[in-house]
Amino acid sequence: MTALAILSLLAAGIFLPLYPLSIAANLLLKRQSPLEGSDPLAGPAFKALAIVLMPLAGVALVALGLSLAGDSAGRLATGFAVWGGLTSVFYAFRLLSARDGKIWIAQLYSSALALVWVGIVHGVPLLLPAVGLALSLLPLLFLLSYLTRRFGIARVGLYPGLSSRMPVFSALFVAAVLVAVAVPFSPAFFAIADLAFGGAAANELIPLAPISLSWLLWTWAGVNLIAGIVFGMPRDDLAYVDLDRRAAVLHGAGMLLLSLFGIFLVEGVL
Repeated sequence: MTALAILSLLAAGIFLPLYPLSIAANLLLKRQSPLEGSDPLAGPAFKALAIVLMPLAGVALVALGLSLAGDSAGRLATGFAVWGGLTSVFYAFRLLSARDGKIWIAQLYSSALALVWVGIVHGVPLLLPAVGLALSLLPLLFLLSYLTRRFGIARVGLYPGLSSRMPVFSALFVAAVLVAVAVPFSPAFFAIADLAFGGAAANELIPLAPISLSWLLWTWAGVNLIAGIVFGMPRDDLAYVDLDRRAAVLHGAGMLLLSLFGIFLVEGVL
């Protein structure tokens, strides 16, 4: 049964990223269509669905693997937790150099969802943290997709100074980046707090070290992303079109719902 347990946990590492098994999820989230709409797998709707469903599949496989492991569950949990923590820090470092929006989302997904593994050591229920980390990526995913439709690519430095030409978009973009990098009151913040301080033994090194370092690097990368797109001198050779009222309301309402979900996650932390 231990062999089946290991296979189940390894399969989970495709969806809750463990390097190098994480390459599959990265390739999916970085997928780009040569022509807009020609590849449905590269569209934001499919990627949003994948971001939500992959953690659910991963959590189910982790539960199956630990149940099959029996008396070996503790040793396996520790090994996979260390692996997940190292994967998270690895992708957090890579996030610092990411300049393309699709790569940014893929790297952050891999770093954030890898942290779910650190919760298994002390029996933290994984479902809500996994969902909270995944949902926090969606506002930024859709706003980066808007940039891709407008300018052909979502890339840092190509069109700086959007705050002066697209103020509504810029305000929502800053909020979406903050939600994605787990600022307080976002679902991701309460998810990592649950992973760090929940379970049977809080404040131990295995959960706290990778969570703290990854979170610091996410914040640094988020500041770089905002600085390279929202601030700076706008280009005169581009046509800027801000979000219309309906789109702005939808994006704002979505982030408000995420904040409410974050409050719901507080119960798991407290």
